[in-house]
Amino acid sequence: MDKEDDVFTREFELESRNVTLTLYQKEVGDVSCVVWDASLVLAKYLDVLCSENRLGKNWLVGKKVLELGAGLGCVGMTAACLGAEVVLTDLANVLPALNKNIEMNKDLWKQSGGSARAEELDWSKHAEIDFKPEIILLADCVYYTESIEPLLDTLERLCGARNDTYALLSQEERDTPNQKPVWSQFVEAIKKTFKITPVMLSEQHPTYSSHDIRVLKLTLPSKDKKETQ
Repeated sequence: MDKEDDVFTREFELESRNVTLTLYQKEVGDVSCVVWDASLVLAKYLDVLCSENRLGKNWLVGKKVLELGAGLGCVGMTAACLGAEVVLTDLANVLPALNKNIEMNKDLWKQSGGSARAEELDWSKHAEIDFKPEIILLADCVYYTESIEPLLDTLERLCGARNDTYALLSQEERDTPNQKPVWSQFVEAIKKTFKITPVMLSEQHPTYSSHDIRVLKLTLPSKDKKETQ
């Protein structure tokens, strides 16, 4: 059980809905112990898209959304609070904290008409999930060379489930000897399968955006994609 002094919360405001998520985090832990900046950037991009002067408040209402590597669930729960039917996925050891955050914010996503649930999904096991998303979300999921191929296989399989499915990826480009080559390998690998459309900083939230954090839209060019944004 977590010690009381190891736990803290972060509040995250969704301007298009005038609600505030409460996110449970831990002072000490692995990669899924805090909400990373790339998650905040992607969540705020969804918030911006649902504003009155962009795609409108109903843009995500009723859409099927799946988050890969959800961690503490900031991005997926944002989508749920914006009215989407969301499945947040991660490894089994991450699910207790993820479920805690989903429960903590239950009133918010329920009042929007959205839904949120967590499921285990291990990319390396080629596991199937009984859910065909329209939008796939992933933030800060590119860390290790070993995970690149399983992640790409998972993305391709999920994006191929429907004709109109695409992914929104947010990734902080860390200028470290270990992380820099991993991101380069990922970009080179994903180009072989996906069409990559960068989301410009001018399209993102004016505060929650950064030159160090890339936001990309990924589509399978082999399919007749329906443009949704």
